[in-house]
Amino acid sequence: MHPTRLARTSLSSSLLLVTAALCATSALAATTPAVVDFRTCAKPEWPKEALRKEQQGKVTLAYRIDESGAVTDSKIVQSSGFPMLDMAARDGIVKCRFTPSTRDGKPQAAWMKMQYVWTLQRTPADPAVVAQRFEADREAAEGGDAAAALRVAQRYLTATDGSRDPEKGTWWLRKAADGGNAEAMELLAGLLFQGTSMAQDKEDAVRWLEQAAEQGRANAQAILGVLLLSGNGVTLDEGAGEEWLVKAAQQEHPQAQAQLAALRMRRGSVDADSIAMLERAAGRNDPLAHVVLARCYRQGTGVGQDQAKAFALYARAAASGNAEARRALADLYDKGIGLPEDRLAAATVLGRSGAAKAGREASRAAAGQ
Repeated sequence: MHPTRLARTSLSSSLLLVTAALCATSALAATTPAVVDFRTCAKPEWPKEALRKEQQGKVTLAYRIDESGAVTDSKIVQSSGFPMLDMAARDGIVKCRFTPSTRDGKPQAAWMKMQYVWTLQRTPADPAVVAQRFEADREAAEGGDAAAALRVAQRYLTATDGSRDPEKGTWWLRKAADGGNAEAMELLAGLLFQGTSMAQDKEDAVRWLEQAAEQGRANAQAILGVLLLSGNGVTLDEGAGEEWLVKAAQQEHPQAQAQLAALRMRRGSVDADSIAMLERAAGRNDPLAHVVLARCYRQGTGVGQDQAKAFALYARAAASGNAEARRALADLYDKGIGLPEDRLAAATVLGRSGAAKAGREASRAAAGQ
């Protein structure tokens, strides 16, 4: 329940057009390759879990561009080695628009390859500047600035330069929470609930979490909702838990949206609003939203049954390490259900021996064979 910070790290990513259209051509036919309009591309969002693990690499993807210049199909040809990065790159580039390939002057559908490079570039911070900022924060915190107290606490709790001091960190975190800082309340609740850097005290954790939730902090509302639904550290109260999830979901908190939809699915009350909420959460790459939406498509709950969509959603969640998604994906993969859309992605995630075969199939398809 506390954020991970990657100090002194900047992100760099680049898109490379590595081949032209890959369709078969004739010596007699004048052809031009599809050309991407980079102004229309949505820069892929670095998955938070991949960033936390400092994953980087290069992924090669294949896209089918139709006669209008729209992407109608896509495949992972060569993985970066990190499924989350592969999926994120594909999801971003699929939104690009292209000038279509032509044959004898007429637009035609064709496959083309592109690469996306994820790179972490480290720039060491000036120790003198860091020390100066810390002293300024500590002075402000001593004067009652709750936000500054939170920054001092985070410095003591997460420093990697030898100045880490959990005892001082938790002291300043309590000071920030006492000063009314909702983020500090939520972080303190996380440490108390987990027994990290201080003695575990779930009752006190919930008290701080409730205060943060009352102040409108969506993440605290979502966590409190989940705790009330499970009875973990609190008296089980499904009604109150749902109320907190609704408040967080209304703030577009993706985990709350997924949890709320999962609750409604268990009750058999999934409606169009629930599906729309799940789609928005899945669009923000929330693994649980991918899983719940996959269940809906696999079972035909609230949507038309679509095993290919279920397969693709499970692949995305499995790439993030979701255990349920991995089990469901393995089951669909082994049974050959829903494979066309994300076979290579699934093989990459699952590490199956079929990955090589799937890669060859994707390459042949990309080459128009």
